[in-house]
Amino acid sequence: MKALMYTDIGKLEIQEVEAPDDAYVVEVKGCGICGTDLKTFKVGHHFFKPPTILGHEFVGTLTKVPESSPFAIGNNVVVAPYYECGECQACKTELPQMCKKKHFVSSGAFCEYVAIPEDYQDGIIRLPDGIDERIFTLVEPLACVLNGIAHLHLRAWSNALVVGGGPMGILFALYFQDIGIPVTVVEPNTYRRQVIKSWDIDCIDPKESDPSLYNQVIVCVNKADLIADAVHRIADGGTVLAFSGLKKKDTFDADAYAIHYREVSVAGCSGFALEHFKSAFSMIEHNPKHYSKLITNYMTLDDGLSAFNLLSEGKAFKIVLQPKG
Repeated sequence: MKALMYTDIGKLEIQEVEAPDDAYVVEVKGCGICGTDLKTFKVGHHFFKPPTILGHEFVGTLTKVPESSPFAIGNNVVVAPYYECGECQACKTELPQMCKKKHFVSSGAFCEYVAIPEDYQDGIIRLPDGIDERIFTLVEPLACVLNGIAHLHLRAWSNALVVGGGPMGILFALYFQDIGIPVTVVEPNTYRRQVIKSWDIDCIDPKESDPSLYNQVIVCVNKADLIADAVHRIADGGTVLAFSGLKKKDTFDADAYAIHYREVSVAGCSGFALEHFKSAFSMIEHNPKHYSKLITNYMTLDDGLSAFNLLSEGKAFKIVLQPKG
Protein backbone atom coordinates (compact mmCIF):
# COMPACT_ATOMS: atom_id res chain seq x y z
CA MET A 1 0.00 0.00 0.00
CA LYS A 2 1.00 3.63 -0.36
CA ALA A 3 2.25 5.38 2.77
CA LEU A 4 3.65 8.81 3.58
CA MET A 5 6.76 7.81 5.52
CA TYR A 6 8.49 10.10 8.01
CA THR A 7 12.14 9.30 7.28
CA ASP A 8 13.99 12.06 9.15
CA ILE A 9 13.53 15.57 10.51
CA GLY A 10 12.10 17.67 7.69
CA LYS A 11 11.76 14.65 5.40
CA LEU A 12 8.67 12.76 4.21
CA GLU A 13 8.60 10.22 1.39
CA ILE A 14 5.91 8.26 -0.42
CA GLN A 15 6.78 4.58 -0.06
CA GLU A 16 5.17 1.26 -0.87
CA VAL A 17 4.79 -0.85 2.27
CA GLU A 18 3.02 -4.08 3.09
CA ALA A 19 -0.70 -3.63 3.78
CA PRO A 20 -1.58 -4.45 7.41
CA ASP A 21 -4.05 -7.14 8.43
CA ASP A 22 -6.00 -7.85 11.61
CA ALA A 23 -9.59 -8.47 12.72
CA TYR A 24 -10.61 -5.04 11.43
CA VAL A 25 -9.14 -3.26 8.43
CA VAL A 26 -10.00 0.38 7.72
CA GLU A 27 -9.47 1.94 4.30
CA VAL A 28 -8.38 5.47 5.22
CA LYS A 29 -10.46 8.27 3.67
CA GLY A 30 -8.73 11.14 5.44
CA CYS A 31 -6.32 11.90 8.27
CA GLY A 32 -5.71 15.29 9.83
CA ILE A 33 -2.22 16.66 10.47
CA CYS A 34 -1.96 17.48 14.17
CA GLY A 35 0.46 19.61 16.14
CA THR A 36 2.43 16.56 17.27
CA ASP A 37 2.85 15.42 13.66
CA LEU A 38 4.12 18.87 12.73
CA LYS A 39 6.45 19.04 15.74
CA THR A 40 7.87 15.61 14.88
CA PHE A 41 8.44 16.71 11.29
CA LYS A 42 10.19 19.93 12.35
CA VAL A 43 12.31 18.90 15.34
CA GLY A 44 11.76 15.18 15.97
CA HIS A 45 9.93 13.35 18.77
CA HIS A 46 11.14 10.65 21.17
CA PHE A 47 7.92 8.64 20.62
CA PHE A 48 8.18 8.57 16.83
CA LYS A 49 11.49 7.30 15.55
CA PRO A 50 11.97 7.36 11.76
CA PRO A 51 11.19 5.60 9.58
CA THR A 52 7.54 5.53 10.67
CA ILE A 53 4.06 6.52 9.56
CA LEU A 54 2.58 9.49 11.42
CA GLY A 55 -1.08 10.54 11.66
CA HIS A 56 -3.82 9.52 14.10
CA GLU A 57 -6.84 11.77 13.40
CA PHE A 58 -8.39 9.47 10.83
CA VAL A 59 -11.65 8.27 9.36
CA GLY A 60 -12.28 5.51 6.86
CA THR A 61 -14.36 2.63 5.58
CA LEU A 62 -14.29 -0.86 7.06
CA THR A 63 -13.10 -3.40 4.51
CA LYS A 64 -12.80 -6.28 6.97
CA VAL A 65 -14.67 -7.07 10.20
CA PRO A 66 -14.86 -10.15 12.46
CA GLU A 67 -18.01 -12.28 12.38
CA SER A 68 -19.10 -11.23 15.88
CA SER A 69 -18.70 -7.52 15.19
CA PRO A 70 -21.56 -4.99 15.52
CA PHE A 71 -20.04 -3.28 12.47
CA ALA A 72 -20.29 -4.29 8.83
CA ILE A 73 -18.05 -4.07 5.81
CA GLY A 74 -18.71 -0.73 4.14
CA ASN A 75 -19.43 1.18 7.36
CA ASN A 76 -17.74 4.56 7.54
CA VAL A 77 -16.06 4.97 10.94
CA VAL A 78 -13.90 7.24 13.05
CA VAL A 79 -11.35 5.51 15.26
CA ALA A 80 -9.94 6.74 18.55
CA PRO A 81 -6.13 6.53 18.34
CA TYR A 82 -6.17 5.19 21.90
CA TYR A 83 -8.51 4.66 24.83
CA GLU A 84 -8.22 3.71 28.48
CA CYS A 85 -8.17 0.20 29.97
CA GLY A 86 -10.91 0.94 32.53
CA GLU A 87 -9.21 -1.16 35.23
CA CYS A 88 -6.04 0.61 36.44
CA GLN A 89 -5.79 3.01 39.39
CA ALA A 90 -6.12 6.08 37.15
CA CYS A 91 -9.29 4.71 35.55
CA LYS A 92 -10.78 3.75 38.91
CA THR A 93 -10.16 7.24 40.31
CA GLU A 94 -11.86 9.04 37.41
CA LEU A 95 -8.64 9.93 35.59
CA PRO A 96 -9.00 7.73 32.49
CA GLN A 97 -6.99 10.16 30.38
CA MET A 98 -4.04 9.32 32.67
CA CYS A 99 -4.41 5.56 32.10
CA LYS A 100 -1.05 3.77 31.90
CA LYS A 101 -2.43 0.70 30.10
CA LYS A 102 -4.16 2.28 27.13
CA HIS A 103 -5.26 0.41 24.03
CA PHE A 104 -3.52 1.89 20.98
CA VAL A 105 -3.98 1.78 17.23
CA SER A 106 -0.82 0.03 16.12
CA SER A 107 0.27 2.38 13.34
CA GLY A 108 -0.12 5.85 11.89
CA ALA A 109 -2.77 6.67 9.30
CA PHE A 110 -1.00 8.69 6.60
CA CYS A 111 -1.45 5.63 4.43
CA GLU A 112 -4.15 3.62 2.62
CA TYR A 113 -5.07 1.04 5.28
CA VAL A 114 -4.97 0.70 9.06
CA ALA A 115 -5.48 -2.62 10.85
CA ILE A 116 -7.23 -2.80 14.22
CA PRO A 117 -7.47 -5.79 16.62
CA GLU A 118 -10.81 -7.38 17.50
CA ASP A 119 -10.76 -6.18 21.13
CA TYR A 120 -10.55 -2.54 19.98
CA GLN A 121 -14.19 -2.13 18.94
CA ASP A 122 -15.00 0.23 21.85
CA GLY A 123 -12.74 2.74 20.12
CA ILE A 124 -14.66 2.62 16.83
CA ILE A 125 -17.70 4.80 16.10
CA ARG A 126 -19.88 4.41 13.03
CA LEU A 127 -20.40 7.66 11.14
CA PRO A 128 -23.83 8.99 10.13
CA ASP A 129 -24.96 9.04 6.53
CA GLY A 130 -25.26 12.35 4.72
CA ILE A 131 -22.32 14.13 6.38
CA ASP A 132 -18.88 14.40 4.78
CA GLU A 133 -16.94 11.79 6.74
CA ARG A 134 -13.72 13.82 6.56
CA ILE A 135 -15.15 16.36 9.03
CA PHE A 136 -14.92 13.68 11.72
CA THR A 137 -11.12 13.81 11.57
CA LEU A 138 -11.72 16.64 14.07
CA VAL A 139 -13.17 14.29 16.71
CA GLU A 140 -9.82 13.48 18.36
CA PRO A 141 -8.56 17.08 18.67
CA LEU A 142 -11.98 18.22 19.91
CA ALA A 143 -11.87 15.39 22.47
CA CYS A 144 -8.63 16.89 23.82
CA VAL A 145 -10.38 20.26 24.03
CA LEU A 146 -13.28 18.72 25.96
CA ASN A 147 -10.83 17.27 28.47
CA GLY A 148 -9.49 20.79 28.93
CA ILE A 149 -13.01 22.21 29.27
CA ALA A 150 -13.67 19.80 32.14
CA HIS A 151 -10.91 21.54 34.11
CA LEU A 152 -12.52 24.98 33.81
CA HIS A 153 -15.19 26.42 36.09
CA LEU A 154 -17.74 27.52 33.53
CA ARG A 155 -20.82 29.43 34.65
CA ALA A 156 -23.64 31.23 32.85
CA TRP A 157 -21.68 34.49 33.15
CA SER A 158 -18.33 33.07 32.02
CA ASN A 159 -16.29 34.58 29.23
CA ALA A 160 -13.12 33.18 27.72
CA LEU A 161 -9.81 34.38 26.33
CA VAL A 162 -7.95 31.88 24.15
CA VAL A 163 -4.25 32.68 23.81
CA GLY A 164 -3.09 31.29 20.48
CA GLY A 165 -5.08 31.04 17.25
CA GLY A 166 -3.76 27.70 16.01
CA PRO A 167 -6.09 24.76 15.28
CA MET A 168 -6.52 23.79 18.94
CA GLY A 169 -7.14 27.38 20.03
CA ILE A 170 -9.77 27.70 17.33
CA LEU A 171 -11.44 24.46 18.44
CA PHE A 172 -11.77 26.00 21.91
CA ALA A 173 -13.30 29.12 20.34
CA LEU A 174 -15.71 27.07 18.21
CA TYR A 175 -16.74 25.09 21.28
CA PHE A 176 -17.44 28.25 23.27
CA GLN A 177 -19.43 29.65 20.36
CA ASP A 178 -21.38 26.40 20.17
CA ILE A 179 -22.47 26.62 23.82
CA GLY A 180 -22.99 30.39 23.85
CA ILE A 181 -20.02 31.61 25.90
CA PRO A 182 -18.37 34.86 24.69
CA VAL A 183 -14.84 34.21 23.49
CA THR A 184 -11.89 36.20 22.19
CA VAL A 185 -8.79 34.75 20.54
CA VAL A 186 -5.33 36.32 20.81
CA GLU A 187 -3.20 35.77 17.70
CA PRO A 188 -0.09 37.68 16.54
CA ASN A 189 -0.15 36.41 12.93
CA THR A 190 -1.99 38.94 10.75
CA TYR A 191 -3.08 36.36 8.18
CA ARG A 192 -4.51 34.09 10.85
CA ARG A 193 -6.30 36.99 12.55
CA GLN A 194 -8.03 37.90 9.29
CA VAL A 195 -9.18 34.32 8.66
CA ILE A 196 -10.35 33.86 12.25
CA LYS A 197 -12.37 37.07 12.09
CA SER A 198 -13.96 35.84 8.84
CA TRP A 199 -15.40 32.98 10.92
CA ASP A 200 -17.15 35.53 13.18
CA ILE A 201 -14.71 34.85 16.01
CA ASP A 202 -13.43 37.91 17.89
CA CYS A 203 -9.66 37.95 17.37
CA ILE A 204 -7.16 40.51 18.59
CA ASP A 205 -3.45 41.28 18.49
CA PRO A 206 -1.53 40.41 21.70
CA LYS A 207 -0.94 44.13 22.27
CA GLU A 208 -4.71 44.56 22.73
CA SER A 209 -5.07 41.64 25.14
CA ASP A 210 -6.32 42.33 28.67
CA PRO A 211 -6.85 39.09 30.64
CA SER A 212 -8.46 41.05 33.49
CA LEU A 213 -11.61 41.23 31.35
CA TYR A 214 -12.00 37.42 31.36
CA ASN A 215 -12.59 34.73 33.96
CA GLN A 216 -11.41 31.81 31.80
CA VAL A 217 -8.02 32.00 30.05
CA ILE A 218 -6.84 29.08 27.93
CA VAL A 219 -3.18 29.17 26.96
CA CYS A 220 -2.68 27.29 23.68
CA VAL A 221 0.90 28.38 23.15
CA ASN A 222 3.82 26.49 24.69
CA LYS A 223 5.32 29.47 26.49
CA ALA A 224 5.35 29.25 30.28
CA ASP A 225 5.61 33.03 30.70
CA LEU A 226 2.17 33.41 29.08
CA ILE A 227 0.69 31.20 31.81
CA ALA A 228 2.35 33.33 34.50
CA ASP A 229 1.05 36.51 32.88
CA ALA A 230 -2.49 35.10 32.70
CA VAL A 231 -2.44 34.10 36.39
CA HIS A 232 -1.28 37.59 37.33
CA ARG A 233 -3.89 39.44 35.26
CA ILE A 234 -6.99 37.22 35.00
CA ALA A 235 -10.22 38.38 36.69
CA ASP A 236 -10.86 37.43 40.32
CA GLY A 237 -11.93 33.82 40.75
CA GLY A 238 -10.79 32.95 37.23
CA THR A 239 -9.19 29.78 35.90
CA VAL A 240 -6.07 29.62 33.76
CA LEU A 241 -5.77 26.43 31.71
CA ALA A 242 -2.28 25.42 30.56
CA PHE A 243 -3.36 23.50 27.47
CA SER A 244 -0.32 23.54 25.20
CA GLY A 245 2.43 21.06 26.06
CA LEU A 246 5.46 22.39 27.90
CA LYS A 247 8.92 20.89 28.32
CA LYS A 248 9.80 19.11 31.56
CA LYS A 249 12.34 21.79 32.38
CA ASP A 250 9.86 24.64 31.89
CA THR A 251 8.75 26.52 35.01
CA PHE A 252 7.00 29.78 35.72
CA ASP A 253 6.66 32.09 38.70
CA ALA A 254 3.12 31.87 40.02
CA ASP A 255 1.52 34.98 41.50
CA ALA A 256 0.84 33.70 45.02
CA TYR A 257 -1.28 36.75 45.85
CA ALA A 258 -3.56 36.07 42.86
CA ILE A 259 -3.95 32.41 43.78
CA HIS A 260 -4.62 33.01 47.46
CA TYR A 261 -6.33 36.39 47.78
CA ARG A 262 -8.00 36.56 44.37
CA GLU A 263 -8.85 32.83 44.28
CA VAL A 264 -7.33 32.30 40.84
CA SER A 265 -6.96 28.65 39.81
CA VAL A 266 -4.36 27.09 37.53
CA ALA A 267 -5.13 23.81 35.76
CA GLY A 268 -3.50 21.61 33.16
CA CYS A 269 -4.70 18.80 30.94
CA SER A 270 -3.31 16.17 28.61
CA GLY A 271 -4.96 13.94 26.02
CA PHE A 272 -8.50 12.67 26.30
CA ALA A 273 -10.66 9.84 27.63
CA LEU A 274 -13.11 7.76 25.62
CA GLU A 275 -16.05 9.74 27.03
CA HIS A 276 -14.48 12.92 25.62
CA PHE A 277 -14.05 11.23 22.24
CA LYS A 278 -17.70 10.17 22.15
CA SER A 279 -18.91 13.61 23.26
CA ALA A 280 -16.76 15.29 20.60
CA PHE A 281 -18.25 13.00 17.97
CA SER A 282 -21.77 13.97 19.06
CA MET A 283 -20.99 17.69 18.98
CA ILE A 284 -19.61 17.50 15.45
CA GLU A 285 -22.47 15.27 14.31
CA HIS A 286 -25.01 17.85 15.49
CA ASN A 287 -23.17 20.89 14.13
CA PRO A 288 -20.82 19.77 11.33
CA LYS A 289 -20.83 23.06 9.41
CA HIS A 290 -19.75 24.98 12.51
CA TYR A 291 -16.66 22.84 13.12
CA SER A 292 -15.76 22.05 9.51
CA LYS A 293 -14.57 25.62 8.83
CA LEU A 294 -11.37 24.75 10.71
CA ILE A 295 -10.36 22.40 7.87
CA THR A 296 -8.87 24.84 5.38
CA ASN A 297 -7.17 22.34 3.05
CA TYR A 298 -7.77 18.84 1.70
CA MET A 299 -4.65 17.42 0.07
CA THR A 300 -3.39 14.02 -1.09
CA LEU A 301 -0.64 11.90 0.43
CA ASP A 302 1.44 12.71 -2.64
CA ASP A 303 1.31 16.36 -1.58
CA GLY A 304 2.12 15.52 2.04
CA LEU A 305 5.45 17.34 2.19
CA SER A 306 3.83 20.47 0.74
CA ALA A 307 1.06 20.21 3.34
CA PHE A 308 3.54 20.04 6.23
CA ASN A 309 5.48 22.98 4.82
CA LEU A 310 2.26 24.96 4.44
CA LEU A 311 1.48 24.42 8.10
CA SER A 312 5.05 25.27 9.10
CA GLU A 313 4.65 28.61 7.33
CA GLY A 314 1.39 29.34 9.16
CA LYS A 315 -0.59 29.44 5.90
CA ALA A 316 -3.23 26.88 6.85
CA PHE A 317 -5.16 25.76 9.93
CA LYS A 318 -6.15 22.10 9.72
CA ILE A 319 -5.08 20.04 6.70
CA VAL A 320 -6.60 16.63 5.98
CA LEU A 321 -4.51 14.27 3.88
CA GLN A 322 -6.29 11.75 1.67
CA PRO A 323 -4.78 8.62 0.10
CA LYS A 324 -6.87 9.37 -2.97
CA GLY A 325 -7.78 12.77 -4.42
